[in-house]
Amino acid sequence: MVVFCTTVAVSALAIGQVSTIAADISLHAAPSKFLRKVPPSGAQTILVIGDDHSGPYDPQCACHLLHADTFMLVHLDPHDGQTSIMSIPRDLLVNFTWKGVSYTDQKFNSAYAVGETPGNGNDQLVLKVAGHLLPGVAINHYVDINFDAFIGVVRAIGCVYVDVDHRYLNNQDPSYQPINLQPGYQKLCAEPALSYVRYRHDDSDFVRVARQADFVRQAKEQLGLFNLAFKLDSIAKAFGQAIRTDITGVRTVTSLLELVAFSQSKPIRDVPFLYSNADYQVATTSGVEDYVTSTPQLIARSTHDFLDENPMAAPPPATGSSAARPAHHAHHQHSSARQAPLTQAQELAALDLYPFPAGPGGVLSQALAMSPYVPFPIYLPTVQTGPAMPNDFHPYKVADEQGNEHSGYRIDWYTGTAGEYYGIEGMNWTDPPLFANSSFTDRIGGRSYIFVDDGAHYHDIGWRVGNVLYWVSNTLNEDLSNAQMLNLAVTAHAITG
Repeated sequence: MVVFCTTVAVSALAIGQVSTIAADISLHAAPSKFLRKVPPSGAQTILVIGDDHSGPYDPQCACHLLHADTFMLVHLDPHDGQTSIMSIPRDLLVNFTWKGVSYTDQKFNSAYAVGETPGNGNDQLVLKVAGHLLPGVAINHYVDINFDAFIGVVRAIGCVYVDVDHRYLNNQDPSYQPINLQPGYQKLCAEPALSYVRYRHDDSDFVRVARQADFVRQAKEQLGLFNLAFKLDSIAKAFGQAIRTDITGVRTVTSLLELVAFSQSKPIRDVPFLYSNADYQVATTSGVEDYVTSTPQLIARSTHDFLDENPMAAPPPATGSSAARPAHHAHHQHSSARQAPLTQAQELAALDLYPFPAGPGGVLSQALAMSPYVPFPIYLPTVQTGPAMPNDFHPYKVADEQGNEHSGYRIDWYTGTAGEYYGIEGMNWTDPPLFANSSFTDRIGGRSYIFVDDGAHYHDIGWRVGNVLYWVSNTLNEDLSNAQMLNLAVTAHAITG
């Protein structure tokens, strides 16, 4: 939706096709009394619902148990330096009343299943529950996008280059979307793109939310590759078939498109929804079940972070020789005894970074075994995070937007938390979309680094050596600290056998 609207905003406003776009978007229009008027400031918040429109008939609620697993709030503010995205966990424990019936100990996505309203689909109860859950967030519009129809939109747009963080494979469990993706930088089109954003076979809903936000971020950076101005008609028709929304009329569409166009150059910031239970096990009236829980205090903090531009912006790293060791120097100002300075190993250990275990089967030996399949030097950090385990060593090929084939490799580490992988990568395509709109650059220890962040956390740190681009990438939930990311990049060097 963000990618589509940004492109439409820039192109349609420029070539005067707003009325046509408005008609396509309004194809399945459904107003809602649970929305608030757009404020005079021009800021708007949109609730994006992702559904699969399938499910059996349930006589208890006299409805089809339609399924939705994505509830993403998008906040656009002309006064902010970024577009904020926050996803409401589908497994969040909620209580609500609908048509005189009380529902207790329900998952948030059950509001979609039971909220059928003739002529208005299943969105109205979701809007009601979201409004009660987040009273500080004024939801101004909603868009319900069907995942199956999403494939048509992706086909109309083209493909999206994505840096796939690890191996995704499910060809046996029919209860989950089939998928077969290798790690590394690659194009995802249609069904593979849908499988990627919906994947939840061996990780959590929070990881899937982060993956969806990362997909949006990477797709948004590639708008210039798609030549979408020439595909507006087919895209708009596919989008109109895929969504139900309250957004109707040329004036409303124009106002929203102008806001989206204004936000085009701003980064996307993924704001986590804060929750209180780590193990998901909650005792309910029907027994112990898997839920996500939160508190009014945590919800208030989530709302504040979502609506306010993040004051904890990722700072440029300190330059100079100390940058390679940004670990925590302790300034014991209240101690009468002078303490010996920390060694580099102690500084790294304070960041939970440690040298690789040596020996056969270790990181270095596996990287060397991969080197004959990579036509340039393989770079490898000298450290890894404490609990991490090396996972994939994968060489690959990728074609750029002109069809020229390039070679690459990715090495990733599993952090020990379900679905969380970080890695180092190299590719002889030196200007991919991944770094097309970097946050800033900085020179450290004779090497120039390119930083991609979301306003608070480094997501990618890259550097070029001749005709090769190397980079380290954070986990989808950005679990690695900025100092850890910087140390991985700065200590990376070419390996030799």
